[in-house]
Amino acid sequence: MDLSGRTVVVTGGSSGIGRSISLAAADHGADVVVADRRREPRRDVTPTVEAVRDRDQHAEYVEADVTRLDDLRAVAETADDFGGRFDAWVNNAGYGATDTLRETSSENWQRSVETNLTGTFHGCRAAAERLLPNGGGAIVNLASAAGVIGFLNSASYSAAKGGVIALTRQVAVDLARDDLRVNVVSPGFTDTEMFRQDTHDGIEEYATRRTPMGRVCRPEEIADSVVFLLSDAASFVTGHNLVVDGGYSIK
Repeated sequence: MDLSGRTVVVTGGSSGIGRSISLAAADHGADVVVADRRREPRRDVTPTVEAVRDRDQHAEYVEADVTRLDDLRAVAETADDFGGRFDAWVNNAGYGATDTLRETSSENWQRSVETNLTGTFHGCRAAAERLLPNGGGAIVNLASAAGVIGFLNSASYSAAKGGVIALTRQVAVDLARDDLRVNVVSPGFTDTEMFRQDTHDGIEEYATRRTPMGRVCRPEEIADSVVFLLSDAASFVTGHNLVVDGGYSIK
């Protein structure tokens, strides 16, 4: 899964799954543009950009809000001027809302949809505007097993992530003849800062008990799946939803 000579954009790349994707891409030879609202990780570790550079790859941070299309167009411009072959984009930024149908506010619903679904749409659009003239490439979106079967207390999140899966399939059809592949990875319960901070008490015990493999996913396992879909090893794969959930969604 060689990404040498390529430039990869990762939205939400400062922390969690996005950080792991950025580092995995660098480990496979890619230069990385990290797009996020904050440069510093949620936990006390080396900022992603510096960690990529420690792997002898070029890296740049661009402050960006995925709900703003112009922000992502600026990210794409930075990546296009970076020096490598810009042909890969990962829409990872997300908002982990926890709510039920009766409890969710209009504001929380809007934030979840704007960040998770509209942000992915903006990312696909900004990426395509640059990747198509470059001869194609690969886009990978991050959804969730919640978008496949639904999660407890996740009305707005499940709805938005289900939309990401549907959007991915449609964009894949639109762009297939232009050699721009579009796929989606749907993680199950994953051990990230967001998982530990933004979900209810007892979630790890619940997730471990309900997942057939008996544990939660490691961010690095999601990152490896993303790198596969970005690489030439997946050269004839488009419109696919790769569920990485330890069997949770097949129970």
